[in-house]
Amino acid sequence: MGRIPLSAPASVRTVQPGKARWVYLLLSFVMNIMLGSAYSWSVFTLPLKEVYGATTFTAMLPFAVALATFSLGMVFAGRFVDRHGPRKVAMLGGALVSVGYMLSFFMDKTGLPIPTLILTYGVVMGLGIGFSYNPPIPTATRWFPDRKGLATGFVVMGYGLSPLFTAPLASALIEWYGVPTTFLVMGVLFLAVLVPLGSLLRFPPPDWKAPEPKGKSKRTWTPLAEMETKAVARTPAFWSVWLLYAVGTAGGFMVIGNAKPIAGEVGGAAAALAIVAVQVLAVFNSIGRPLFGRSADVYGPRRTLLVMYLVLLGSLGLLAVSTSVVPVFAGIAITGMVFGGFLAVMPAIAVYFFGQKHLGSNYGLLFTGYGTGALIATFAAGPLRDAFGSYVPAFYVGIALSALGFAISVLLRPPRPAAARMESAKAPTRA
Repeated sequence: MGRIPLSAPASVRTVQPGKARWVYLLLSFVMNIMLGSAYSWSVFTLPLKEVYGATTFTAMLPFAVALATFSLGMVFAGRFVDRHGPRKVAMLGGALVSVGYMLSFFMDKTGLPIPTLILTYGVVMGLGIGFSYNPPIPTATRWFPDRKGLATGFVVMGYGLSPLFTAPLASALIEWYGVPTTFLVMGVLFLAVLVPLGSLLRFPPPDWKAPEPKGKSKRTWTPLAEMETKAVARTPAFWSVWLLYAVGTAGGFMVIGNAKPIAGEVGGAAAALAIVAVQVLAVFNSIGRPLFGRSADVYGPRRTLLVMYLVLLGSLGLLAVSTSVVPVFAGIAITGMVFGGFLAVMPAIAVYFFGQKHLGSNYGLLFTGYGTGALIATFAAGPLRDAFGSYVPAFYVGIALSALGFAISVLLRPPRPAAARMESAKAPTRA
């Protein structure tokens, strides 16, 4: 049984050593519930169009920019986490998320509501998510070296589950107080939760070891190498995985950012039922993370990716041909489930190909593929909806991207042995 780090908070030090790591996992899960409020953006799109004159495309821009800066923030956050540990980085990220939301309160006082939201919500808040989202992932994988995929899947499940709570909250606040005040209230809430939780995150000490499993481990793979980020970026394997991340999440973002209007326009759902689509998406998005994360542990990340792309092809195809509520909700749910899977499987494949030691910075760089997927979805779904009056053409774009992703998955190979040089062991970073 491993020892709990002496720098851990008193509330964590009182927990039995074998159970301490579950406390850090729970902290990370709750943090992600707060951060995943970005996935409730579709609640804001209709008010932005009706009250502020936005088009489908411009109403999506703050969301898309937020996800793009989210991915860029992950790059810098990963380097800081690897060097200084998770605590300070998570606290900084929580503060930025809160400030971004609160600054969005001034959107109707500048005379330029959408550009203001692009700056406050898109840039400031998005950067904060990157700094808050990164630390829990290496924290979870270091505390759970025996269950990396499952641990990561559980942590990021909170992010996917968030709209189940934040979408109704935002919808009610918008109805009662309007869009600007909604941003202010949520910003204060996040300040009160994210910063204190971030201050509790710690890496295990260098001599800590995971408890011995009671039964035989079902894991079928171990990391192939330990590679620094500069070396990783020079391998074809990295750019193949990066492209898989971009094209896989693009199809999901087309649905996530527009779940409520898709349910209403494509499925003919009434307004009250359309908001349920956001919550259904949240539930299945969260389920997909531990489900496919566990699959990556047992069957390997590459096999799991092949299955995910096949399922995504089917769900987007279902959305493309559906005209009633039930199949549309099914397509939204399954697409959300696969999208959530990418957030669990991609950290696992980063560990498998490039090692655990530099996961923070390596996955941060890989995560820019996620931001690229958000931009692809925005520039596909928004203009196509405005041009054709329907989201269906965007679904066919998603199908084409998913087919490309499946083909890349078939051809995917790990880094060559010459590129994947093993590094000399150094003491892990503590916080």
